[in-house]
Amino acid sequence: SQAVKTGNTDAVSAVAQVEKQGGNDGITWVGGSKAGGSGQQPIKVVGDVTRAGYNLLNGRNAADTASISPSSCNNGMVCSTWPSPQDATTFANRVLGEQQQRTCEGCTKTTSTAGVGLTPLIQESYDSKLKALQELISGNKSLTQENLSQASSSSLPVTRGVVEALRSEHDQDILAKRLASELALSDVLGKALLLQRTLFTGSKEPNIAANDVAQQAVSQQNNNLQQEIDNLKTELDMRRNLASNSPTAILQRAQIRRDGSKGIFQGDPTPDRLDQLQSPKKED
Repeated sequence: SQAVKTGNTDAVSAVAQVEKQGGNDGITWVGGSKAGGSGQQPIKVVGDVTRAGYNLLNGRNAADTASISPSSCNNGMVCSTWPSPQDATTFANRVLGEQQQRTCEGCTKTTSTAGVGLTPLIQESYDSKLKALQELISGNKSLTQENLSQASSSSLPVTRGVVEALRSEHDQDILAKRLASELALSDVLGKALLLQRTLFTGSKEPNIAANDVAQQAVSQQNNNLQQEIDNLKTELDMRRNLASNSPTAILQRAQIRRDGSKGIFQGDPTPDRLDQLQSPKKED
């Protein structure tokens, strides 16, 4: 495709620049350490920039590799999604792939691996969200905040009310699957937007920002990610236009049923129950 050809051309010209800049000594990279040269770590464009962005967004040194505990994270969006820089990097590499570069003489200059994009992640998220929902609806799992959050996405929370409304639904299975589908799309879209923000922040790390090659490569990856995000947004919009927001629809249907039942007198199966309760029992 044209995009791939353009990307390869960019990579070739970028490596030529790197060779001029670095050679066996490599280049000054994330956190001020050398990379790409003889006996040095390769320059991992996606992974290194993601790690730098993750750390900078969490107020840490760009080269930090330690995990962030839930108490230190304090519900921060990035560290709640990915507890460690490695988790963020793994996600980025899976979606975008990796482009490794070396500057040393006799080294393989560029090694690229392709990412899978966002589509396979949607199916995985759907399976996970549907399982979590079904366990809550059936009562196999209690309605704790932790269990509810496993079924939720950051932008589409599943509340106790939604689960209880689903339990009383005749179309429970269909509605649960529709909700899981929306949750999966919003979950993956949220992570993709967070990755975009992480890459943007990482590209501002001083050593990355000073490197034209890195900037060019990051720009290409951001364009790829933006295309994936646009496709996902279009799909999500289409689904929401076809069916009203599932959690809201479920709650509205439950409310309509409750309101409707108030206006219907359900006859007491025991006639004259009130009279019997008020009158002393007659002796035979």
